Amino acid sequence: MEKSLKIGEFAQVTGVTVKTVLHYHKFGLLSEAKRSSGGYRLYGAAELNRMRSIRRLKNLGLSLEQIKEVLGEPEDQISFRSILLTLQDELLAQIRAMQERVEMIRKLLDEAPDDTPSFKKVMEILGPEAQEKFQEICPEIYEQERKLYEVFDDLQWGIDYEDILREVAEYFRDNPDQYQRSLDYGSRLAAIADLPPDSTLVKELARDYAGYLIELPFFAPFLNQEPGMKPSLEVLFSDMVAEVYSPSQMKMLKLLGEYLEDAKEAVKRGD
Repeated sequence: MEKSLKIGEFAQVTGVTVKTVLHYHKFGLLSEAKRSSGGYRLYGAAELNRMRSIRRLKNLGLSLEQIKEVLGEPEDQISFRSILLTLQDELLAQIRAMQERVEMIRKLLDEAPDDTPSFKKVMEILGPEAQEKFQEICPEIYEQERKLYEVFDDLQWGIDYEDILREVAEYFRDNPDQYQRSLDYGSRLAAIADLPPDSTLVKELARDYAGYLIELPFFAPFLNQEPGMKPSLEVLFSDMVAEVYSPSQMKMLKLLGEYLEDAKEAVKRGD
C-alpha cells in the first residue's frame, strides 16, 4: 500500500494550497521532500505531523518566523507537547514583564507630587512646616514648582543647579521672614495666572520681584555669572516652562529676566 502522498494530495489533506507547501519548503518550515522515481515530491507521516504543528501554532497567532523558531529544524525530533510547554513558558515570561511595566506605570501615576529628587531635597532642607506653609499659601505655585523641577531633573541641561537650590533652600530655612516674603510673591504670581499678559499687574510684579531678588544676599553673585545653559537649550527650556506656566506668568518671567539683566549691567558699570 502506498504510504506517501504527492504534493497535491498532501496540500489537500493538510488544508493548504500547493503554493503554500512550496512556500514552507522555501522558508525552511518543511524540509525538501523525497522524490519518487518520476521526480514527484513525496510526503509521509512526519511531514503530516509537521504541518499539524504549523497549523496549530498559526491558530495561536504566531508568525511564520516565530513558528520556525519554536519548531526548530524540520529534522528535529521534538514532541508538540514540549513545543507548547516551551511556548507557554515564553508567554508567561512576557506576561510577567508586561505586568512589571504596568506596575511601573501605576507607580508613576500614583507617585507623590514631591517625589522628584531635587524638589524632594529642597523640601527636606526647608522642613515639613515650611513645605506645609507653601502648600497652604500658594498651592497652585507649589504644583507648578514641582512640575518645573521635573523638567530640571528629567533632562541634562548642562548646568549645575543643585548647589544653587541647596543654597536658596538653606537661606529660606534660616530666614523665615524672607521665606514668607517669597511666598507672598508666589501668591501674586498665582493671582496673575488668568490675567492678560499685557496687564499692568504683570509688569508691576516683575519689577517688584526683581527688586526683591536683588536684595537677597545669595543672589548678587548670580548676577556676575555667565549663563550656564547654551542658547539653543535656553529656547527649548523656555518652551517647556511655557507648558507649566500661563501666558501672563511667562510674560512676567520674561520681564523679570530683563530687569535682572539690567541690574547685571548696572553692576558691571559700577552704578
